[in-house]
Amino acid sequence: MILCMPFMMFQGRAQEAIDHYLATFPDAQLLEIMHHPEGTEIFDPEATEAGPGTAAPAAGTSQDDTAAMETVVDWDTTLVATAQLQVGGQILMIQDSLVKHAFDFTPSMSMAVVVDTEEEFHRITNSLVDQGEYLMEPGDYDFAQNFAWVQDRFGMTWQINHPRGTPNPSDTDSAANVAQSKAPEWS
Repeated sequence: MILCMPFMMFQGRAQEAIDHYLATFPDAQLLEIMHHPEGTEIFDPEATEAGPGTAAPAAGTSQDDTAAMETVVDWDTTLVATAQLQVGGQILMIQDSLVKHAFDFTPSMSMAVVVDTEEEFHRITNSLVDQGEYLMEPGDYDFAQNFAWVQDRFGMTWQINHPRGTPNPSDTDSAANVAQSKAPEWS
C-alpha cells in the first residue's frame, strides 16, 4: 500500500503549530508525537561559518526576528521529531528540522480547507490569520461564497473555501467543481 500525505517541516515551532492547529480545526486529532531528547540542539551552519560562539540568524531573517522566535520557543524541550496530525480526515506529517536553513514554506503549496458554514469559515480564517497575513482577503468570489488565502504565523499557507452550494448535475460547470463543493466530515 502506498500512502501519500503532506509533510510540514518547521524550524523550532512545530509544537506551537500543532497546538494552534488543534485549537483551530474542529475535531483535529493528534495521532502521534515524538519529541527529540531534551538537550537536542539545532545546528546552524551560518553560525559555524561566522566563527565559534557567533549565532548568525537564518538567511532571510534579521537578528531581531531570530531573537523574537527564541523567546517564544524552548529549543531544548519542544523540538518535534515526528508527529501526525489529522485535520478533516487528512493526515499531516509534522516535524522540526534539526538544521536551520534558508528556505521555508512557500505559498505555491497550500493546504485547502473546505467548510460547510459561514461560521466555520470565519472561525477558521480568523484563527489562522492571527499573527499572520492575508494573501487573498476574505470575500465572495465567482468560485465560492466565502474564500480566503491565509499565510499563518508559521509561514504555512491555507486556502479556506466555503463553496456556493452543492453541485447541480444539470449545470455543466458544476460537475467540474464537485471536489470543491463538499466540506470534509470533521467527525
